[in-house]
Amino acid sequence: MEQNDAQIIEGCLRKDERAYRALYERYAPRLYGLCMRYTRTSAAAEDVLHDGFIKVFENLHRLRDVKLLEPWMRRIMVFTAVNAQRHELPVANSSEANYECVDENVSVDSVVASVDVSLLLDAMRKMPPSFRTVLNLCEVEGYTCEEAAKQMGIKPSSARSALVRARKMLVKMLLDRQQKPETESNNESPTAQPGECET
Repeated sequence: MEQNDAQIIEGCLRKDERAYRALYERYAPRLYGLCMRYTRTSAAAEDVLHDGFIKVFENLHRLRDVKLLEPWMRRIMVFTAVNAQRHELPVANSSEANYECVDENVSVDSVVASVDVSLLLDAMRKMPPSFRTVLNLCEVEGYTCEEAAKQMGIKPSSARSALVRARKMLVKMLLDRQQKPETESNNESPTAQPGECET
């Protein structure tokens, strides 16, 4: 019979390897998705997930309410992900991309809602670490700019500025990606038919 979270945690506190494995297998897939949002590569996400679970196992005795297990684990993974790239987190220079030309009337939410999730994640992974991190913390995890600044080790004013610039950059990247297939299609040369020679 499948164990519930409380039983698995009890096993982990007894240092039962089967309980460790059960907790990992239950939550690793969804937490891996969180780690991928903060990193550029799957290998980096796996490293964060591994290090995060070590912290989870080491601190399970601090968890007071089993119902809060998943949000508690998410906070640990976020902390681990941000800490893993802290040396890359100084706020990016505006020269990173020409995103200031984005129309102020364009809604970030409407652009994000119009694209596929995989396209959104791909765009975020290509952003500078500081922009990607502040977007995740504030737009996904629900942190305030002050809380995000504390996590990132920067000033609140820097976090607010980075969030504004990150949102503009994300919109421009997504709009560019949406327009790219149409441009490529228009520029496509006719394909030679079988038996014909291209000139």
